[in-house]
Amino acid sequence: MRRTVDRLRHGLGLIGPRHGRHGLPVQQLDALALPIGDDGVVAGVDAEGQPAVLGINRPTPYDVVLIGGLWTAQVLALRSAATGARVAVETGRPQAWMQMVHAMGGGQNGLSVYDVGRVPPQGASAGTPVLVVRDCGMRPPRGRVVSGPWQSVLTLLPYLSPVAPRLLRQARLAGIQRVSPDEAAELGRTMGLSRTEVESLPALPDGVTLWCTDRDRQYVLTQPTDAEIGLLGTPRRMD
Repeated sequence: MRRTVDRLRHGLGLIGPRHGRHGLPVQQLDALALPIGDDGVVAGVDAEGQPAVLGINRPTPYDVVLIGGLWTAQVLALRSAATGARVAVETGRPQAWMQMVHAMGGGQNGLSVYDVGRVPPQGASAGTPVLVVRDCGMRPPRGRVVSGPWQSVLTLLPYLSPVAPRLLRQARLAGIQRVSPDEAAELGRTMGLSRTEVESLPALPDGVTLWCTDRDRQYVLTQPTDAEIGLLGTPRRMD
């Protein structure tokens, strides 16, 4: 009893119940598995119906290029904010983003909209990661705010443009939605896509994106929630 009182006086707390330790022989470590998937933003489902996750919040600079529609960029922005990231939108069409701003509390709860070239420093950190969405048309100017630790940049291009090859070379991740056959052929040469992938691009349904890294390719169907449909409408390639 005296020993317990002494421990409490020194802030060490009560002595808990005694249990046997849980141990695992080294030989059985390979059999240990934890049901934990990738961490990030759920972009949709893959061809097997499994969640496809984009690891946007990273401790290193991360650039993403999406050649596609505003709808998909807005869904990714909305879902990034839901994971705790702050979203800064640089756009020449702020009216297209105002409904999202109002729905999220007038810019006080994770999403802010700025004119082109007017995005201030965001102060990204591990505790407050940032996604900068650049919705600046076919020829986005070089951004004042670039990717960095815990700050990713997603550049939206409605179509293939003369600046696209430069942006694609810089990007760690590229998403391609439905494009014309000529654009698909150009992307095939620029990104080293297979013939099957090139031929698929002009026929991709609304809501489907071919996500590409240096080593991987994955078709992803973005399935909106009821709340996302109410706010943004149904999937569409054209704005």
